[in-house]
Amino acid sequence: MTEASASPAAPAAPSGPAGPGAVTVLTAADLPTGRSTAAAALRVPGIARHPASGRLLLVHDLRPVPEASGAWRSSGGALPGDLPNPNSLWLRVSDDDGTTWGAPVPLAPPEAVLPGLVGLSDPVVLAAPTGTLHLLAAACTDVGLFGAHVPTRTWQAGEEPEAGTLRLLHATSRDAGTTWHWRDLTDLCLPGEAFAHGCVLFPASGHGAVLASGHGAVLASGPGAGRLIVPVVAAEPPTPTGDVLMRSLCLLSDDDGATWRLGGPVPVVAEPGRSLAGGARTSGTDEHAVAALDGATVLMSARDATYGGTRLSSVSADGGATWCPAQRETQVPDPGCNAGLIALPGGRALLSHASDPSSRRAGRLSLRTAEGAWVPLASVDEGPFGYSDLVLLSDGDVLVVWEAPAQDGAAALLLRRLSL
Repeated sequence: MTEASASPAAPAAPSGPAGPGAVTVLTAADLPTGRSTAAAALRVPGIARHPASGRLLLVHDLRPVPEASGAWRSSGGALPGDLPNPNSLWLRVSDDDGTTWGAPVPLAPPEAVLPGLVGLSDPVVLAAPTGTLHLLAAACTDVGLFGAHVPTRTWQAGEEPEAGTLRLLHATSRDAGTTWHWRDLTDLCLPGEAFAHGCVLFPASGHGAVLASGHGAVLASGPGAGRLIVPVVAAEPPTPTGDVLMRSLCLLSDDDGATWRLGGPVPVVAEPGRSLAGGARTSGTDEHAVAALDGATVLMSARDATYGGTRLSSVSADGGATWCPAQRETQVPDPGCNAGLIALPGGRALLSHASDPSSRRAGRLSLRTAEGAWVPLASVDEGPFGYSDLVLLSDGDVLVVWEAPAQDGAAALLLRRLSL
């Protein structure tokens, strides 16, 4: 692992108002890339709160306009802006609960550790109780998710990644996001207990969870005490008809990220696949968010890979190691989009999601009660609403961040603070 600096600048005024209920707008024009960002998209946000300082950390993609309209298909991209598009990761921090944000800085591994990468995407940020920040991301050299194969050799620092593989990266920061240490975790995709023939993995953007014995308290003893849980998705090899079964599972660490292992995937039944915008036909459970409830109980809210118009849920009673079969949540409409999920006191949970069953729009907060029922709680925004995430603030308010796509393919990130 090698250190890479990402020193946040002094907080700058946001481009929109920051009071309760107001919307802050972040665009690609804010990024000091040194090149044109016209029609570029800010995508897949992940947000977390540092436990000691209270600092908010927002990580997201910058996705430049794809060079060729159909090239993504031949290289196994899921959609045009997905890897292997030359995407990059950016970090913004706020030390006043999101009222103002520092200047964005790029996050990337040093060439000496991970050479040859052309794109990074899909960040998951997680704040451990120890104060360590963890960042998981996907990276590539030549192919996207549906063009990648299972790795055949282990990773060595300083070597070019194996051609034709999608990389799983891990970075840690012990100074609240100023510097980061990077390594490659793609060896977890080699054949093992979870997948006998290996797998291709990518993180489900957003934030992870920490197993707790009640809201905000880390377990003092027992299996899985303080366990770090990071949502990831595996793509099974295509069937003879070209359908791809998507499997939701989690990376687990019981030693503050020093080592990681794969939990088991959510049980699903393979169905005929459906396609989004001409991409691969998929079924199963796709990108998902997780929240640690009381004890070792972990809730998962997943995107339906068959685009059935609602979200899917599953529960783990052993800290994310195994899951009950996925069930359809008819009270939680969703067009097939990632969402944000946090735990609330009393075994409840709060979800941010697009509430239109066929279009990424009409953002909503939905509450899961302690009894497991879902109820709509509040509207976030009636306009375009793509991938989202949310974080609980120091005063009990919630801050929601979401993608707002435009017709030209660009997308901004919007943030709104709401009182519960």
